[in-house]
Amino acid sequence: MSTLNAPGLAIGRLFVSEGKTSIACFHCGLPIPPNTQLHIQFNGTSQAVCCVGCEAVATTIINADLGNYYHDRSAPAGIAGLTEVNGQLAAFDLPAIQSQYVRTESTGETQSAALYIDGVTCNACLWLAEAALRRVPGVTLADINYVTHRAEMTWHTNQASLAVIIDAITRVGLRATPVASGERQALRAQSKREALKQLGVTLLAMMQVMMFTVPLYFTANDDISPDAQSLMRWASLLLTLPVVAYSAQPFWIGALRDWHTRHVSMDSPIALAIAATFMTSLWSLAVGQGALYFDSITMFVFLLLTSRYLEAGIRDRALSRIERLTNAAPAVASRLAGYPGNRQISEIASAELCTGDVILISTGQIIAADATLLEGAGEVDESIVTGESRAVIHTVGAALIGGTMNLGAPLIARVERVGSASTLASVARMAERSLGGRPQLMALTDQIARVVAPALIALAVSAGIIWLFINSSQSFNVAVAVLAVTCPCAIALAAPLAYTSATLTIANRGLLISRSHVLETMPQLTDVVFDKTGTLTTGKLGITKIETRHDLSRDEALVIAAALEAGAAHPIVQSIKYITGDRVITAATELRSVPGGGVEGVINGEIYRFGHRDFACTDIGTNVQRHDGAFILSRNGAWLATFHADDELKPDAITTVRALQKAGLRVHLVSGDRAARVNIIAAELGIEKAHIRSQQTPLQKLAYIEQLHACGGKVGMVGDGVNDAPVLGAADVSIAMAAGADLPRLTADAVLLSPHLITIPATLELARHTKNIIKQNFAWAIAYNAIGIPLALANVINPAWAAIGMGVSGLVVVLNSMRLLRVPG
Repeated sequence: MSTLNAPGLAIGRLFVSEGKTSIACFHCGLPIPPNTQLHIQFNGTSQAVCCVGCEAVATTIINADLGNYYHDRSAPAGIAGLTEVNGQLAAFDLPAIQSQYVRTESTGETQSAALYIDGVTCNACLWLAEAALRRVPGVTLADINYVTHRAEMTWHTNQASLAVIIDAITRVGLRATPVASGERQALRAQSKREALKQLGVTLLAMMQVMMFTVPLYFTANDDISPDAQSLMRWASLLLTLPVVAYSAQPFWIGALRDWHTRHVSMDSPIALAIAATFMTSLWSLAVGQGALYFDSITMFVFLLLTSRYLEAGIRDRALSRIERLTNAAPAVASRLAGYPGNRQISEIASAELCTGDVILISTGQIIAADATLLEGAGEVDESIVTGESRAVIHTVGAALIGGTMNLGAPLIARVERVGSASTLASVARMAERSLGGRPQLMALTDQIARVVAPALIALAVSAGIIWLFINSSQSFNVAVAVLAVTCPCAIALAAPLAYTSATLTIANRGLLISRSHVLETMPQLTDVVFDKTGTLTTGKLGITKIETRHDLSRDEALVIAAALEAGAAHPIVQSIKYITGDRVITAATELRSVPGGGVEGVINGEIYRFGHRDFACTDIGTNVQRHDGAFILSRNGAWLATFHADDELKPDAITTVRALQKAGLRVHLVSGDRAARVNIIAAELGIEKAHIRSQQTPLQKLAYIEQLHACGGKVGMVGDGVNDAPVLGAADVSIAMAAGADLPRLTADAVLLSPHLITIPATLELARHTKNIIKQNFAWAIAYNAIGIPLALANVINPAWAAIGMGVSGLVVVLNSMRLLRVPG
């Protein structure tokens, strides 16, 4: 056997011991145990490795474009002083790997990384992994997303390391690798291909076995010769062998892991059922009497694999959405370093952009970062964030979202946020958090499933023992039937799949859930409280008229108002900026914002106020008429100008309010605006006078929410997220408008990215539908077990029908949950 002539490569090295020859592991250089068939691809060549740990490390190194490590090293990983942690796993602490995947905090005391957990077959596996990780000394954070199988880890650098953490996962029979999104996609694709092959083998075998067994069921014995019957039975065995040996591998691996960790998951009763029915059939075939269950075994495995394949499909949809958001930004950006004097373009990596950089966005180009439009106007496709298929028209001053596409003329914009502070990064984090969170019901079902699995095995053993005294010849069949008919899979899947499916559907409609309890809590709501400006209305106040004192011009009033409103978040600011353009005066000092009143500042030693009449005009002798939608400018308490503005209702505001009322909820309007305007808006919306509050400060809004709670209400709050943060935090379910505040700072339970308010009642309806689906899933699982277990205990159904019933039970739950993916909206 030849050896590659490359420095540092220990490939093809032979070990001879007691007359036996073995080859060295490509990664660690240690001998490969007999019957180990593990390989990795390196430079187009298949290389043998000794264990899954070496396979994982070598794959990570190669996928990170660090394959030169194997050429440059002076000795194999296992012989280079890297054997402190389970031999080869210590290679994860190599500086080259650390630089790719580990983030070190500025203090240097802690590190963090994201791991992808592979080999998972059910939530019990993830619970086991999470428990193992949290027992590692020095680990301060170990959170596993139960949908994406991604683990977020943080640890003290002087107590733990990446290698120690991965070793903890390996010891419970799972595989953990620090992978980038592209590598994670490759792993998922490989896993999907393998699952599809296993499913295909099972389907073909099942159909062929049915062809042999159906004639035996429905034809008299003397119609088919004994030799032909024997041939059909032996052929059924041969066709079932690849199903048991290959297709059922996930169940065998899971059961072996359970044995090793002394922990029972869903795989244990499934593996025992397959093994028991197969051995029973094999014995019956060998002795020439008794029932054969080869057709039931193939159908059983097919139904289970189908359920898991469909379940994985739902998870892949969730991951794909997150990865679309994560990878939306382009690799390259066009920077105008000398703008505005010099417009020479330099192409740089988007990751190198900084806040304040000016970029050119060509037609059809993806916007590299969150930015403010400086020049140009045109349509932008924001569907990746909002789910809205129609392009949005942006003009100078508009906020552009990184990752969206410019469909119109070239644009010039100033970068505002990059990297983890960007809108897309925030949306991706919220999406992953919503999918990874576990509502109380999900946590409860996880606990039930962990208890039920070992209890069912104990029940099957007990039933077999009891039947030894009733009819010993049926003892084994009863035990197998009980084991096969009962499985906590349906119970374990009842809530998680429904919640995941509903969350994906809601996200596609433009409502991003960031707290896992939303879908569980929404059906309990009795009241919905709306803010007005920017929530029910467009938030784009247009100045329709300006009245000024005789010695003050319209333009002078505008620039003073602009100075006072600099940096404010009130909707009238954009209208003032649009009119004033680039005109500036000496900036106002000592700026102070009064919620529900307005703003105050000092210009040339005099106090100016801009806001509502009672706040701005403190001069009692001033005669200022009250106008709906008017903002007053004053100096030292005396009136200077009146700005008349108007704000229109959003197109679907009335439809939204009526839909919520029709659904049985009380709708409230609580606003900081003046009573006259609030009353007009409420009348248009059809909100009762008793449920209207105007001129409310944030604290008064909070008190209103607490009052509803005191009356026994479950309250949902919908606001723009600027002045409504305390109220949003107090509500049972809070929804913020994405356009109202900076997404990275939002703390609401959900964010409405879509411009359509009607998404809110649609989500309420879907949440109620989800609750019903979960009830149906639990009802089915409980009813099935309530009927199946007694029948199996009474020896009414044989292991074949029990196994098929178990497979059908899980499949029904999966298919029922998938209905939520197709709910129209």
